[in-house]
Amino acid sequence: MKRNIWTRSLTEHSAPSWPCSEYGKGTLALIPKSLLYKETIRCQCAHHDPAWDPDWIDYTFSAWLKCNHAGCSQEFSLSGVGEVEAWYDNEEGGTGWSPYFSPRWFSPMPDIFELPARCPDEVTKQLRASSRLLWADHAAAAGKVRIALECLMDHLGVPKRKKDKNGKFDDLSLHHRVEIFQKGSPIIGSQLMAHKWLGNTGSHEA
Repeated sequence: MKRNIWTRSLTEHSAPSWPCSEYGKGTLALIPKSLLYKETIRCQCAHHDPAWDPDWIDYTFSAWLKCNHAGCSQEFSLSGVGEVEAWYDNEEGGTGWSPYFSPRWFSPMPDIFELPARCPDEVTKQLRASSRLLWADHAAAAGKVRIALECLMDHLGVPKRKKDKNGKFDDLSLHHRVEIFQKGSPIIGSQLMAHKWLGNTGSHEA
């Protein structure tokens, strides 16, 4: 997972090199002149306030991107919100403002996680569901990562239940299942445990 590209913004002329998930070979490029944006109604009304400042500006936008791989050329639609950032002209001492944009919805959604070819289908399904929720609902996206980890434990044959001293079976928590796996694979197990905590933390966001 290349974390930096998922936290970067777009400009009117360029976008982060998000991966195309159709064939896994290309990256997405902003289609020239496809990015359109407008100030929100609240923002437009605020211009009448004597205290108005460019920092108050907010936009909504839409844009199109296209995979740069010759054998694909899949197009993607994108929308979201925008603001402005200041830049300074050192020669004239003036201040300018440039818009930048943050995505909130992508279709089709690229894969955030680099999924290996042999990734179990149910794990892939949950991780892609997490990707679709990335910008819309962080807590829900983290919850899907946790479910993907449960599916991975199932695929690896890690027990779901354990017999107690009275001969009854109790369900094992995901934490305990990862601990069982960790005994045989300490390094990978510790990484999976970190993902478990990530899923727990995200799922309990207020």
